[in-house]
Amino acid sequence: MKEKLAKLIDVKSIVTLILVFALVWIVLSGKKIDENIFLLFSNVVTMIITYFFTKPKKDGANHE
Repeated sequence: MKEKLAKLIDVKSIVTLILVFALVWIVLSGKKIDENIFLLFSNVVTMIITYFFTKPKKDGANHE
């Protein structure tokens, strides 16, 4: 259990969660921001999430 919690609280997870919460807050708050800025931010968040969820795990085994 402690190992799972330790893996959850690493830097990349914290950064990803902060960015996702910020994006959700921007969308739900209805704040008026420039469309290009919103598109840039949402694309960056999407790229970061895609990178972290598609990166292969380093378990020492060769998976082909």
